[in-house]
Order: sequence, then C-alpha cells, then structure tokens
Amino acid sequence: MDLRQLKYFRTIVDQGSFRKAADVLHISPPALSLSIKGLEDELGLCLLDRKPGHILPTSFGHSLYNSAINIQNNVQSALDELNEIRGIGSGSLAIGILPYGIPATMGRLIGNFNERYPNLEIRIGLGSSDYLRNRLANAELDFMVSEIDDSLSDHAFEQEPLFTLRYGLVAGHKHPLAGKRNLSLKRVLEYRIAYARTWRNVLKNWNVTFQNEGLQPPRPSIGEATDFFFINMISNCNAVAVLPMIGTFMDAIDNGQLSELHVPKVNWSSTVALVYRAGETLSPNARLLRDETRTALSELTL
Repeated sequence: MDLRQLKYFRTIVDQGSFRKAADVLHISPPALSLSIKGLEDELGLCLLDRKPGHILPTSFGHSLYNSAINIQNNVQSALDELNEIRGIGSGSLAIGILPYGIPATMGRLIGNFNERYPNLEIRIGLGSSDYLRNRLANAELDFMVSEIDDSLSDHAFEQEPLFTLRYGLVAGHKHPLAGKRNLSLKRVLEYRIAYARTWRNVLKNWNVTFQNEGLQPPRPSIGEATDFFFINMISNCNAVAVLPMIGTFMDAIDNGQLSELHVPKVNWSSTVALVYRAGETLSPNARLLRDETRTALSELTL
C-alpha cells in the first residue's frame, strides 16, 4: 500500500464513481480500477461496494478512508513546511494553456495548488500555440502546456511529451448522424466540419485519413475557441466538430448534450507536452508546479 493508492481510494469515495474519480485524478478508469484491485488484493479486504451507478465504501473502506485523510493531511503539512523553507508559496508565476480541452483538467490541478499556497499569484494565459510560444520566448510565461507541432524545430524550447490526446468527430445529440454506426468519412463530409485552424498541424494521421478515402481535407472554419464555444455551437446546428476527447467535451458527451460519431476510419491524436525555455532554470514555485503538472498529466492517455 502506498500514498498514491490511498489518494486514489479516497477520491473514489469522495466522487462516488470510478469515472468521476478518474477525471479528477487525470488517470484512465481502467488504470484506476487496476490500482484499487491491487490495494484490495494486498489487504485481503473488499473496500468498495460497487452498486449500479454509485460506489460506496464497505465498513473496512470507511475505516481506511478516515485513516487516509489523516495520513494525507500529515504528509501534505510536512511537504508544505519544507516548501516554505525552500522559498515556495509567495511571489508569482505565469503559465500558458491551450483554450480547449486542457483548461478543465489544469483548472483542478491549479486550484488545488492555489489552495495550498494562497499567497502565491498564479497568472494563466490562454491562446494558440503560436501565441503562447511568443509569450514564452519573451519570458512572459514560465512554461506552457501545449500540443507538439512536429513542423516546428525551434531549439529555443524544450518539448517534454506528457500524454496522447485522442480526437473524434462530434455532433449535437439531435444531429441526423448521431447514434448511427459505421459512418463513412464521405458521409460525414456532407455536413460542415468545424475545427480550429491550428489543429491540422498537430493531428497525427490527419492528411493520411483523407488521402486514403480519396477526399480533400476540409478547410478550417474557425480560429481558436473555448470548449464552451464549440459545445454550444454544434449543439445548435448541424455542423460536425473535430474535438479532443477530454474534459468538458467528454462531460457533454456523457450527459447527452453531444454525441461522438462512429467513424471507423478516423484515428486522430496529438501529443500534449510541457514546453519551457531551453537551458533556463525555473523559479522554485514554477518548478514545483511544472513537476506536479508532469506527474498528473503523464498518467493521462485518452
């Protein structure tokens, strides 16, 4: 039994669901389930009562849950005292985040960080990769969470891969194609395709997919936009959007507001990375948040 397993277990009890806990923890549901099974096997106890639609702790689980809270609080207090000695928790830092998919995940991480260090000012920059890289180059940002663009070869930056982000074709739940199986890409292209102009530079297999079907890739219809813009746009028209399968997009699919179209030929993904200036030493605050971002997001493969 280790601290990570206790954290996972406590989050499942708090959320009442493996899926919700996995989203909070930035880990896939199968990996979370495997970790808890290992904990139960090690202890020889059943810790969770898995009811349809809800997870409840058993009597053993209640006992472990209370102990986990005390252990985690004591460990965090010790770490905070050490970090205060290291000069962490005051001053300011700034990070850049892409405006779609990533903010919901990073928001939870930064919210927890800010709760621990209330005297630290954290500034967030949202925008396209090009916009954020310019700010990073000008030292307006300490680091950024972005998608790797293989067409760029700028030695001024370090790009540290974190996780693979899957993209899908998504429509409103009332769209004529919603719920249909084995759709062809040609059939989907009968409707307007919406996606941000920068995505074709980061999506693996984007051009190959259309070439194999004898089709021309659609032109991008919009610039950078937020999650909520995309969700509300395609919920109210018959356009189909190319969207990353993460955060609020997945929530909108789960609650029935959106529907991911079943198009077997589509196999698109990008690589999300930590990006920071090469050869530069970050401040203690920025280094800690970068390390926690690395730990949290490197477990996420969608």
